[in-house]
Amino acid sequence: MKHQVTILDYAFHESITCFIKIQGFDGINEQPFNGMIRMVDGVPYGDIIKEEKSNLSSDCIQYIKVYIYQKYEQGFFS
Repeated sequence: MKHQVTILDYAFHESITCFIKIQGFDGINEQPFNGMIRMVDGVPYGDIIKEEKSNLSSDCIQYIKVYIYQKYEQGFFS
């Protein structure tokens, strides 16, 4: 199975910080996940995408980062 990511909700705190609630599926570890990403001026942060702290495969973490950044570039969070 492939990786899946869904944006459930997002909210801005000040003008450059956006909190993004996601859920999805790690296709390598074959496990569902949910968590929060903080996007600051176009850069994603959060334990779910930090390899040292996340239970997700590194491939899935990279997939999430690319997905969120693409959404940011497309103006999804505007």
